[in-house]
Amino acid sequence: GDYDQTGNDTVPKMIPEKKKVEKIMFCGWRRDMADMIIQLDEYVEKGSELWLLNMVPAKQRATLLKDKGNKEDLVLENLSICNVVGNPVIRRDLTSVRAVDDYGVATGQTITLDQFDSILILADAVAIDNGANMMSCDSRSLSSLLIIQDIQKKLYETLREKDPDTHVPCSPISEILDSRTKSLLSVANCKGYIMSNQIISSVIAQVSEEKDINNVLREILTAEGSETYIRSISRYADLEKENDLSFWDISLRVRQLNEVAIGFKPEELDFKQAAHFIINPPDKSMKRKWSPGDMVITFSED
Repeated sequence: GDYDQTGNDTVPKMIPEKKKVEKIMFCGWRRDMADMIIQLDEYVEKGSELWLLNMVPAKQRATLLKDKGNKEDLVLENLSICNVVGNPVIRRDLTSVRAVDDYGVATGQTITLDQFDSILILADAVAIDNGANMMSCDSRSLSSLLIIQDIQKKLYETLREKDPDTHVPCSPISEILDSRTKSLLSVANCKGYIMSNQIISSVIAQVSEEKDINNVLREILTAEGSETYIRSISRYADLEKENDLSFWDISLRVRQLNEVAIGFKPEELDFKQAAHFIINPPDKSMKRKWSPGDMVITFSED
Protein backbone atom coordinates (compact mmCIF):
# COMPACT_ATOMS: atom_id res chain seq x y z
CA GLY A 1 0.00 0.00 0.00
CA ASP A 2 0.91 3.71 -0.02
CA TYR A 3 2.36 5.18 3.16
CA ASP A 4 2.63 8.66 4.54
CA GLN A 5 5.24 8.53 7.31
CA THR A 6 6.42 11.53 9.30
CA GLY A 7 9.42 11.81 11.62
CA ASN A 8 10.47 8.63 13.37
CA ASP A 9 6.95 7.31 13.74
CA THR A 10 7.14 3.60 12.90
CA VAL A 11 3.36 3.19 12.65
CA PRO A 12 2.37 4.00 9.04
CA LYS A 13 -0.51 6.31 8.28
CA MET A 14 -2.33 4.55 5.47
CA ILE A 15 -4.05 6.12 2.51
CA PRO A 16 -7.54 4.52 2.37
CA GLU A 17 -7.99 1.79 -0.21
CA LYS A 18 -10.56 2.34 -2.90
CA LYS A 19 -13.22 -0.33 -3.26
CA LYS A 20 -13.70 -1.85 -6.67
CA VAL A 21 -16.93 -2.40 -8.55
CA GLU A 22 -17.90 -6.08 -8.33
CA LYS A 23 -19.96 -8.58 -10.30
CA ILE A 24 -21.71 -11.09 -8.04
CA MET A 25 -24.01 -14.01 -8.83
CA PHE A 26 -26.56 -15.79 -6.64
CA CYS A 27 -27.61 -19.22 -7.94
CA GLY A 28 -30.97 -20.28 -6.53
CA TRP A 29 -33.73 -18.48 -4.66
CA ARG A 30 -34.42 -17.93 -0.97
CA ARG A 31 -37.46 -16.52 0.79
CA ASP A 32 -35.26 -13.94 2.50
CA MET A 33 -33.64 -12.87 -0.78
CA ALA A 34 -34.70 -9.23 -0.25
CA ASP A 35 -32.92 -9.11 3.12
CA MET A 36 -29.76 -10.56 1.58
CA ILE A 37 -29.80 -8.03 -1.24
CA ILE A 38 -30.31 -5.09 1.15
CA GLN A 39 -27.37 -6.22 3.29
CA LEU A 40 -25.16 -6.77 0.25
CA ASP A 41 -26.04 -3.32 -1.10
CA GLU A 42 -24.51 -1.77 2.02
CA TYR A 43 -21.19 -3.58 1.53
CA VAL A 44 -20.40 -3.13 -2.18
CA GLU A 45 -19.14 -0.20 -4.21
CA LYS A 46 -21.59 1.87 -6.25
CA GLY A 47 -22.04 0.43 -9.74
CA SER A 48 -21.69 -3.21 -8.66
CA GLU A 49 -23.94 -5.83 -10.28
CA LEU A 50 -25.90 -8.69 -8.72
CA TRP A 51 -26.98 -11.43 -11.13
CA LEU A 52 -29.85 -13.62 -9.89
CA LEU A 53 -29.92 -17.00 -11.65
CA ASN A 54 -32.86 -19.18 -10.64
CA MET A 55 -36.03 -20.81 -11.93
CA VAL A 56 -38.46 -18.20 -10.55
CA PRO A 57 -40.17 -16.42 -13.49
CA ALA A 58 -39.00 -12.81 -13.84
CA LYS A 59 -42.58 -11.50 -13.53
CA GLN A 60 -42.96 -13.05 -10.07
CA ARG A 61 -39.71 -11.88 -8.55
CA ALA A 62 -40.77 -8.33 -7.65
CA THR A 63 -43.79 -9.71 -5.76
CA LEU A 64 -41.69 -12.33 -3.97
CA LEU A 65 -39.08 -9.76 -2.99
CA LYS A 66 -41.84 -7.73 -1.32
CA ASP A 67 -43.02 -10.89 0.49
CA LYS A 68 -46.57 -10.48 -0.84
CA GLY A 69 -46.80 -6.92 0.41
CA ASN A 70 -45.17 -7.45 3.82
CA LYS A 71 -42.01 -5.62 2.75
CA GLU A 72 -41.27 -2.32 1.04
CA ASP A 73 -39.97 -2.04 -2.51
CA LEU A 74 -36.22 -2.58 -2.80
CA VAL A 75 -34.37 0.75 -2.82
CA LEU A 76 -30.73 0.08 -3.69
CA GLU A 77 -27.95 2.66 -3.69
CA ASN A 78 -24.98 0.64 -4.92
CA LEU A 79 -26.27 -2.52 -6.59
CA SER A 80 -28.03 -3.03 -9.89
CA ILE A 81 -29.92 -6.32 -10.29
CA CYS A 82 -29.76 -8.45 -13.43
CA ASN A 83 -32.40 -11.19 -13.56
CA VAL A 84 -31.61 -14.50 -15.25
CA VAL A 85 -34.17 -17.29 -15.60
CA GLY A 86 -32.51 -20.69 -15.70
CA ASN A 87 -31.75 -23.88 -13.84
CA PRO A 88 -28.46 -23.77 -11.88
CA VAL A 89 -27.92 -27.51 -12.43
CA ILE A 90 -28.22 -27.37 -16.24
CA ARG A 91 -24.97 -26.64 -18.06
CA ARG A 92 -26.47 -24.70 -20.96
CA ASP A 93 -28.06 -22.23 -18.54
CA LEU A 94 -24.67 -21.63 -16.92
CA THR A 95 -22.44 -21.58 -20.00
CA SER A 96 -23.69 -18.19 -21.17
CA VAL A 97 -25.67 -16.19 -18.62
CA ARG A 98 -28.26 -13.95 -20.29
CA ALA A 99 -30.21 -11.23 -18.48
CA VAL A 100 -33.95 -10.62 -18.93
CA ASP A 101 -36.18 -7.71 -17.95
CA ASP A 102 -39.09 -7.82 -15.49
CA TYR A 103 -41.28 -9.39 -18.19
CA GLY A 104 -38.82 -12.14 -19.13
CA VAL A 105 -37.66 -10.50 -22.38
CA ALA A 106 -33.93 -10.76 -23.11
CA THR A 107 -32.09 -7.47 -22.59
CA GLY A 108 -29.06 -8.49 -24.66
CA GLN A 109 -26.80 -8.30 -21.60
CA THR A 110 -24.64 -11.42 -21.24
CA ILE A 111 -21.79 -12.55 -19.01
CA THR A 112 -19.66 -15.67 -18.52
CA LEU A 113 -18.80 -17.33 -15.22
CA ASP A 114 -15.15 -16.31 -15.33
CA GLN A 115 -16.14 -12.63 -15.13
CA PHE A 116 -17.72 -12.83 -11.67
CA ASP A 117 -15.88 -11.72 -8.54
CA SER A 118 -18.09 -13.89 -6.32
CA ILE A 119 -20.54 -16.75 -6.91
CA LEU A 120 -22.85 -17.99 -4.14
CA ILE A 121 -24.90 -21.16 -4.62
CA LEU A 122 -28.00 -21.02 -2.42
CA ALA A 123 -30.16 -23.83 -1.07
CA ASP A 124 -32.99 -23.36 -3.56
CA ALA A 125 -36.40 -22.57 -2.03
CA VAL A 126 -38.08 -23.64 -5.26
CA ALA A 127 -36.74 -27.18 -4.82
CA ILE A 128 -37.79 -27.19 -1.16
CA ASP A 129 -41.31 -26.05 -2.09
CA ASN A 130 -41.47 -28.98 -4.50
CA GLY A 131 -40.80 -31.45 -1.71
CA ALA A 132 -37.00 -31.71 -1.67
CA ASN A 133 -35.37 -32.52 1.67
CA MET A 134 -32.07 -31.11 2.97
CA MET A 135 -29.92 -33.84 1.45
CA SER A 136 -31.63 -33.41 -1.92
CA CYS A 137 -31.07 -29.64 -1.80
CA ASP A 138 -27.41 -30.19 -0.94
CA SER A 139 -27.11 -32.60 -3.90
CA ARG A 140 -28.42 -29.89 -6.22
CA SER A 141 -26.00 -27.36 -4.73
CA LEU A 142 -23.04 -29.70 -5.21
CA SER A 143 -24.12 -30.51 -8.77
CA SER A 144 -24.28 -26.81 -9.55
CA LEU A 145 -20.89 -26.30 -7.91
CA LEU A 146 -19.22 -29.00 -10.02
CA ILE A 147 -20.71 -27.67 -13.27
CA ILE A 148 -19.68 -24.09 -12.47
CA GLN A 149 -16.13 -25.17 -11.61
CA ASP A 150 -15.85 -27.16 -14.83
CA ILE A 151 -17.11 -24.27 -16.97
CA GLN A 152 -14.76 -21.84 -15.22
CA LYS A 153 -11.80 -24.19 -15.75
CA LYS A 154 -12.45 -24.53 -19.49
CA LEU A 155 -12.96 -20.77 -19.91
CA TYR A 156 -9.72 -20.08 -18.04
CA GLU A 157 -7.71 -22.57 -20.09
CA THR A 158 -9.03 -21.08 -23.34
CA LEU A 159 -8.31 -17.50 -22.30
CA ARG A 160 -4.89 -18.36 -20.90
CA GLU A 161 -3.74 -19.62 -24.29
CA LYS A 162 -4.32 -16.10 -25.63
CA ASP A 163 -3.21 -14.20 -22.54
CA PRO A 164 -0.93 -15.90 -19.94
CA ASP A 165 -1.79 -13.15 -17.43
CA THR A 166 -5.49 -14.02 -17.39
CA HIS A 167 -6.79 -13.90 -13.82
CA VAL A 168 -7.95 -17.11 -12.14
CA PRO A 169 -11.78 -17.27 -11.80
CA CYS A 170 -13.31 -16.92 -8.35
CA SER A 171 -14.06 -20.01 -6.27
CA PRO A 172 -17.83 -20.52 -5.91
CA ILE A 173 -19.24 -20.77 -2.38
CA SER A 174 -22.03 -23.26 -1.69
CA GLU A 175 -24.69 -23.14 1.02
CA ILE A 176 -25.02 -26.50 2.80
CA LEU A 177 -28.03 -27.48 4.92
CA ASP A 178 -27.15 -30.97 6.16
CA SER A 179 -23.93 -31.49 8.15
CA ARG A 180 -23.55 -34.95 6.59
CA THR A 181 -22.87 -33.30 3.24
CA LYS A 182 -19.68 -31.78 4.61
CA SER A 183 -17.72 -34.98 3.94
CA LEU A 184 -18.47 -34.70 0.21
CA LEU A 185 -17.11 -31.17 -0.11
CA SER A 186 -13.48 -32.27 -0.33
CA VAL A 187 -14.40 -34.66 -3.15
CA ALA A 188 -16.08 -31.77 -5.00
CA ASN A 189 -12.97 -29.62 -4.42
CA CYS A 190 -15.15 -27.05 -2.67
CA LYS A 191 -12.88 -24.37 -1.24
CA GLY A 192 -15.65 -22.59 0.64
CA TYR A 193 -19.07 -23.38 2.03
CA ILE A 194 -21.68 -21.95 4.38
CA MET A 195 -23.57 -24.21 6.77
CA SER A 196 -26.42 -21.76 7.27
CA ASN A 197 -28.52 -23.92 9.62
CA GLN A 198 -25.53 -24.51 11.89
CA ILE A 199 -24.69 -20.78 11.99
CA ILE A 200 -28.26 -19.87 12.94
CA SER A 201 -28.39 -22.60 15.59
CA SER A 202 -25.08 -21.44 17.07
CA VAL A 203 -26.20 -17.82 17.23
CA ILE A 204 -29.51 -18.71 18.91
CA ALA A 205 -27.70 -20.96 21.42
CA GLN A 206 -25.19 -18.26 22.36
CA VAL A 207 -27.84 -15.55 22.78
CA SER A 208 -30.04 -17.86 24.88
CA GLU A 209 -27.10 -18.50 27.23
CA GLU A 210 -25.96 -14.87 27.43
CA LYS A 211 -28.21 -12.16 26.00
CA ASP A 212 -25.43 -9.52 25.98
CA ILE A 213 -23.61 -11.52 23.28
CA ASN A 214 -26.34 -10.33 20.91
CA ASN A 215 -24.69 -6.89 20.83
CA VAL A 216 -21.38 -8.46 19.80
CA LEU A 217 -22.98 -10.61 17.11
CA ARG A 218 -24.94 -7.65 15.75
CA GLU A 219 -21.69 -5.68 15.48
CA ILE A 220 -19.99 -8.49 13.54
CA LEU A 221 -22.83 -9.81 11.40
CA THR A 222 -24.53 -6.62 10.13
CA ALA A 223 -23.38 -4.01 7.65
CA GLU A 224 -23.74 -1.23 10.25
CA GLY A 225 -21.03 -2.70 12.50
CA SER A 226 -17.56 -4.11 11.98
CA GLU A 227 -16.90 -6.62 9.23
CA THR A 228 -14.21 -9.24 8.79
CA TYR A 229 -11.53 -8.32 6.25
CA ILE A 230 -8.59 -10.24 4.84
CA ARG A 231 -5.94 -7.61 4.16
CA SER A 232 -2.52 -7.78 2.53
CA ILE A 233 0.38 -7.38 4.95
CA SER A 234 1.61 -4.54 2.71
CA ARG A 235 -1.23 -2.42 4.09
CA TYR A 236 0.50 -2.34 7.46
CA ALA A 237 4.20 -2.71 6.78
CA ASP A 238 6.70 -1.76 4.07
CA LEU A 239 8.47 -5.10 3.74
CA GLU A 240 11.31 -3.58 1.74
CA LYS A 241 12.24 -1.43 4.76
CA GLU A 242 11.23 -3.72 7.63
CA ASN A 243 10.49 -7.39 7.73
CA ASP A 244 11.29 -8.67 11.22
CA LEU A 245 8.03 -7.94 13.07
CA SER A 246 5.92 -9.77 15.63
CA PHE A 247 2.14 -10.16 15.48
CA TRP A 248 1.89 -7.56 18.25
CA ASP A 249 3.83 -5.13 16.03
CA ILE A 250 1.37 -5.72 13.21
CA SER A 251 -1.54 -5.40 15.65
CA LEU A 252 -0.29 -1.94 16.61
CA ARG A 253 -0.25 -0.89 12.95
CA VAL A 254 -3.74 -2.32 12.51
CA ARG A 255 -5.02 -0.47 15.57
CA GLN A 256 -3.63 2.79 14.19
CA LEU A 257 -6.17 2.42 11.37
CA ASN A 258 -9.05 1.81 13.80
CA GLU A 259 -9.05 -1.89 13.01
CA VAL A 260 -8.57 -4.95 15.24
CA ALA A 261 -6.23 -7.77 14.18
CA ILE A 262 -7.47 -11.24 15.10
CA GLY A 263 -4.96 -13.37 13.18
CA PHE A 264 -3.02 -13.88 9.97
CA LYS A 265 -2.52 -16.35 7.12
CA PRO A 266 1.01 -17.14 5.90
CA GLU A 267 1.47 -17.12 2.13
CA GLU A 268 2.68 -20.72 1.94
CA LEU A 269 -0.39 -22.16 3.72
CA ASP A 270 -4.00 -22.39 2.59
CA PHE A 271 -6.75 -21.37 5.00
CA LYS A 272 -7.31 -24.91 6.27
CA GLN A 273 -3.61 -25.42 7.02
CA ALA A 274 -3.40 -21.99 8.67
CA ALA A 275 -6.41 -22.52 10.95
CA HIS A 276 -4.37 -22.09 14.16
CA PHE A 277 -3.02 -18.73 12.93
CA ILE A 278 -6.27 -17.21 11.66
CA ILE A 279 -7.86 -16.57 15.08
CA ASN A 280 -5.78 -15.81 18.19
CA PRO A 281 -2.42 -17.04 16.84
CA PRO A 282 0.22 -18.43 19.23
CA ASP A 283 3.58 -16.78 20.00
CA LYS A 284 2.34 -13.25 19.33
CA SER A 285 5.58 -11.67 20.64
CA MET A 286 7.86 -13.77 18.43
CA LYS A 287 9.45 -11.95 15.51
CA ARG A 288 8.86 -13.51 12.08
CA LYS A 289 9.80 -12.86 8.48
CA TRP A 290 6.74 -11.60 6.60
CA SER A 291 6.18 -12.31 2.92
CA PRO A 292 4.33 -10.08 0.41
CA GLY A 293 1.61 -12.74 0.10
CA ASP A 294 0.89 -12.92 3.83
CA MET A 295 -2.62 -11.82 4.83
CA VAL A 296 -3.88 -10.23 8.04
CA ILE A 297 -7.43 -10.93 9.28
CA THR A 298 -9.05 -7.89 10.91
CA PHE A 299 -12.31 -6.41 12.12
CA SER A 300 -13.02 -3.01 10.61
CA GLU A 301 -15.97 -0.68 10.04
CA ASP A 302 -14.96 0.56 6.59
